[in-house]
Amino acid sequence: MTSTHPELDLDIVNLVIDELHDSRPGLKTCALVCRSWVSQSRFHLFSTIRLNNRYDVSSFIALCASPYSTILSARTSNLAISTNRLGGVKYKDKSPGVFDQVLTWRSPHDGKSIADVFRHLKTLSLDGMGWRSAKSMSQLAFQTVTELRMRNVVFETGDDFLEFLSSLICLEKLCLINVSLRAPGQASTMQSNVFSSRFHTIDLKNLSPRSGHVIRAITPCHSLKNLSVHVHNFREISADCSMAIWELLVSAGPSLESFAFCVQAVGRKFKEDALDLDASLQHIDFTENSNLRKITLDVSDSAYLVPFLERLTKSRYPPSLEKLHIPWLVPEMGSTRVDYKRINELLQHPYFSALNEFRCSLYVVSERSETWYDGQPIEGSLLRKVMESKIEELKAAMSKLADKGILQVDKYFWQSRDVVHRRLWVMAFAFRRSFRKDKSDEDQDTENDDENRDDREREGGKD
Repeated sequence: MTSTHPELDLDIVNLVIDELHDSRPGLKTCALVCRSWVSQSRFHLFSTIRLNNRYDVSSFIALCASPYSTILSARTSNLAISTNRLGGVKYKDKSPGVFDQVLTWRSPHDGKSIADVFRHLKTLSLDGMGWRSAKSMSQLAFQTVTELRMRNVVFETGDDFLEFLSSLICLEKLCLINVSLRAPGQASTMQSNVFSSRFHTIDLKNLSPRSGHVIRAITPCHSLKNLSVHVHNFREISADCSMAIWELLVSAGPSLESFAFCVQAVGRKFKEDALDLDASLQHIDFTENSNLRKITLDVSDSAYLVPFLERLTKSRYPPSLEKLHIPWLVPEMGSTRVDYKRINELLQHPYFSALNEFRCSLYVVSERSETWYDGQPIEGSLLRKVMESKIEELKAAMSKLADKGILQVDKYFWQSRDVVHRRLWVMAFAFRRSFRKDKSDEDQDTENDDENRDDREREGGKD
């Protein structure tokens, strides 16, 4: 029987379904309405697949192998594999690794590989893995990946690391979190420059004194535009690690446009054993980076700042720096006194003549009851008045930047109920801000795991 109800254009239906991209119940309902709604609903439902343990991998492979499976039409764009959240696979485990199971899978019915399942894959995340060599199947499986994120991954040698990276021919972004080599001293037989001209971003997190081997494995990187470095504290930056970062900067040359350096905690408890702040940064200079446009130094101690700025003024290139972000410029709770006058003078050097944004942060901690709305103190409150007073003091101290209109301030308010909170505030805030993105990723990895598993099991019974 011909329907008498008018039908919406499918393009309009797809736009409506797109608005439900973060509502799994809504997407599931849409997928059951009619056949023409399935594709767009599934695009969002299965846009990300997370395999968090061996059970997940086994279930997913069984789903792919099912003759009734339609997972191939899901257009999955993000894949996250985690073998063990607490410590990864033990290196001496002789059973096939989780990653290898995914790579080497073949359908018993039509011979399709994992490449056919993930032919639209853009982002690959690997967590807690170790394997002796990158399998040749990786050259088949992940050729469409543009972003790779690895955390707590152990490679046998630098060659294994490079072999895996070289298989990702469309790679543009690389994030390494506590990635290491089991045998870093083994001589390399591969060409180091494995990145294509489209590659542009490296994010190095949780560096350790032994991270220099990993950094050197990805050096040179001639197309590098954005480099971000994160460490817990300065004592984790060995001289070798600093030199490795410098070599990576040198290899980038005029391609580098943005550099960010973050030290999560530089408090008194760390300073006794830590390296001198300035000494840790001496090897990180930009003598070969003639097109550098943005620098971010997120370090909760300003003792390094004046020597760092002085080194920048020695550049022999025309001015190119447009943005300088120093979140912790204003000291808190007895930190090193800031020489605003000297900083003001240095920023008048020709090297900084192209600067159009100098950004820092100001923090006000509440020690008494205040009225807040939507996470902020209300207008006219004491906290607001204290913040405005601090901003005026900063403008007076950095008068030349203020007069140019390039001084910008990020305002943060923190609720504290007692003196103990105030004493711990600086380190707590640094931790929260430095790992905000990582925490968000963790939440996403754990969110809806049960629902995802139910979806995969239900998918296996559909025709």
